[in-house]
Amino acid sequence: MNYSSGGFFMFKISFLFSFLLPLVLSGCVAGNLADNPALPITKVNVAEQKLDGTHIYWYLSRQNTPERLGERVYSAKLGDYQSDYQWQSGKLKMLLQQGERLVDGQQVPFELQLRFDSQGVAVYQRYTEDGQILPLTIDEIAELKQHSEYLVQQIERLKKSKQYFEQGYKQQQQLISCQTKQPMAIDDPNVLSVIAPSGYWAVIGEQKKGKLRINKLLPDVVSETCLQAPTLIDTKQ
Repeated sequence: MNYSSGGFFMFKISFLFSFLLPLVLSGCVAGNLADNPALPITKVNVAEQKLDGTHIYWYLSRQNTPERLGERVYSAKLGDYQSDYQWQSGKLKMLLQQGERLVDGQQVPFELQLRFDSQGVAVYQRYTEDGQILPLTIDEIAELKQHSEYLVQQIERLKKSKQYFEQGYKQQQQLISCQTKQPMAIDDPNVLSVIAPSGYWAVIGEQKKGKLRINKLLPDVVSETCLQAPTLIDTKQ
């Protein structure tokens, strides 16, 4: 088969285009799958008790890609605060935190807002501590992004080891599950000794067929009602 130099060049371009186009399209499809609202969402509610305190996570993912993460932290070292993370196409889009942070031995109120573009560049930041606006450094922003990636991986590890967050309340000498709103049996009667005055209780464990197997008690998690995932981010904006 004979080709002129120009024709042969165009032939190679056409061949490469026909070869690469499916790969490009498959990449686009893979990137858009996680954003398809028709695909099911996987919900995970796990917790861990570390040296710095108790961390509770409400995690939503689609096609193994993160979409939303709510976090509540109860810590004598770090402070009590909540976080709300939002991803788009697998990339962190927004992060909001608020609560109290330990500064020079005192609990002070703080609020953090970060928004990123599609390239992962922070396009908006605002951090207030005890009523004062303070700047965030590039390294601090990078550390917060890395921490969000760590949390996703840690939640998967907690899920595999079945470290689920279970909570409930006492009603007429029965323990009611916040999840099912039904009475449940427990394998550790010591949970009764750490119930808050409101009747609320929280543990790390696993619930099966109406019976709760407790791995750890969480006496530092005190609430008047069943805890919900933090919703600091307005997704309608």
